[in-house]
Amino acid sequence: MRPRPDHPLSLQVKTSGQPRRPEQVAEFLRRLSALKRSPEGVAQTQGARLEVLFQAIASATARQIAVPSPPTREVDFGRVASFLPDLRKGLATSRHDGRLLNVWAIAGLKRKEVPTAAVLGWILDCKGSHGFGSAIFEALLTILVAKYPSRDLQSVKLGRHYRLAVEHSSFGETSNRVDLVIDGENTVIFIEVKIDARQGENQLSNYLKLVKTRAAVQNKPTGWVLYLSSMLPDDAPDEVLHLRWKDVAKAIETAVPVMTENTVSGAVVRQFATHVKALH
Repeated sequence: MRPRPDHPLSLQVKTSGQPRRPEQVAEFLRRLSALKRSPEGVAQTQGARLEVLFQAIASATARQIAVPSPPTREVDFGRVASFLPDLRKGLATSRHDGRLLNVWAIAGLKRKEVPTAAVLGWILDCKGSHGFGSAIFEALLTILVAKYPSRDLQSVKLGRHYRLAVEHSSFGETSNRVDLVIDGENTVIFIEVKIDARQGENQLSNYLKLVKTRAAVQNKPTGWVLYLSSMLPDDAPDEVLHLRWKDVAKAIETAVPVMTENTVSGAVVRQFATHVKALH
């Protein structure tokens, strides 16, 4: 960008490669002196200097930065056309053998807390018909140990035959029904499942009291409350441990790898992992 011809300092900028003549330089100095004598001239002089500066920057940038040419891409339409039938065939095969279905989406599980908690209970139950025993729950505990290194979670032992109950009321406390209750070898664990609903008033504090009482009655040293949701409430007691749905999905994928568990039960359990990833 060059200064306008009528600009007060237009003679300051070259319009060609030839140097200025003495009379042109003198005219420039005269105009500069006149500008400095008027208040508005100060602003005009600063503006002119900025204009010259920007022009110099633009000129230097244009010289130093080369714009790369986009790579030339050629599409082999013959190969694309030959690939499409194979792609259609693969998709049809996958649909036929069930690799693309998700039984939990078909069943309408969606974001419903009660049925989702029931399925989670089946997956975490060592006696579940899926046949993976305690592997998924053990993987979930490993994730908890990593998330809370300062807690004494390393000492938690589920045991080979822990008991899991869904929608359980401890000591007849029907107003404090817990989604999942696990009685392990040396611990009691409550899991509160939340997707969209909010917890009741003092609900988590009441759960902490109940889990400690239940552990004491069973002569077990620890009791834990796990809050499974996308976010932990601001007023949650410090003793409550936060689990995310992605933690559940990770535990399933760790305990039931697709490469070694190419079974119906493995596929169904992994489909649940896919489902709960979308609950955030």
